[in-house]
Amino acid sequence: MPDLHDAPQIGARVRIGRNVTFYPGVTLGDDVTVYDGAVLGRPPQTAGNTTRPLDAPAPLVIGAGSIIGANAVLYCGSVIGSRVLIGDLASIREGCTLADSVVLGRGALVMYDTRIGERTRIIDGAIITGNALIEPDVFIGPGVTLVNDDDVYLTRFGLRPFAVKGPVIRRFALIGSGATLAAAVEIGTGAIVAPAAMVTRDVAPWAIVGGVPARVMGEVDPAQRAELLAHFGLDAE
Repeated sequence: MPDLHDAPQIGARVRIGRNVTFYPGVTLGDDVTVYDGAVLGRPPQTAGNTTRPLDAPAPLVIGAGSIIGANAVLYCGSVIGSRVLIGDLASIREGCTLADSVVLGRGALVMYDTRIGERTRIIDGAIITGNALIEPDVFIGPGVTLVNDDDVYLTRFGLRPFAVKGPVIRRFALIGSGATLAAAVEIGTGAIVAPAAMVTRDVAPWAIVGGVPARVMGEVDPAQRAELLAHFGLDAE
């Protein structure tokens, strides 16, 4: 039976597995499935040794038809859209927004205050840093890491104000497995980042980059670009 710290708001035809924990302020839409061991609405907490200030708790909202995997941990203050698939052992911190039809793979981590657009797919083991923006229809491969602080050398000691900015990944971009994106870089619309690349500067729309540090290797085939845009009813850019 689920562990109910405070009665959640539960829609129709919701399926809840064994040993699910609800913290206060959780809302589940119709037809949501929650698998065994998931923790919903967990509040953030510090032991007094962190540099990022914590906001007051807010509700966790999970949209209709979403699936929450076994032992996933979803913090309070995040909004999960409809038909979102969250894999086993995934974790979503507070203040995040996952739009409709997002896929978050097994063991993936989404840090605080990050926004993820419709139909984006984030594959197993990816680490999505705090305060990142990922637009719709992005693909992020397994083991990708996003960074949000290039001044951590001093901010970790409180010697600089805490001000972080994650990468911006524009629509249709593809990030290959094991790539790393530095803080505040922008990956342009439709760009491709090769596996294991280290991106330290902005990537132009429809460019292909790779290497350490990443450099331009080419551009997306114009025919594929046109096919992709036509599929979504968009004019060629």
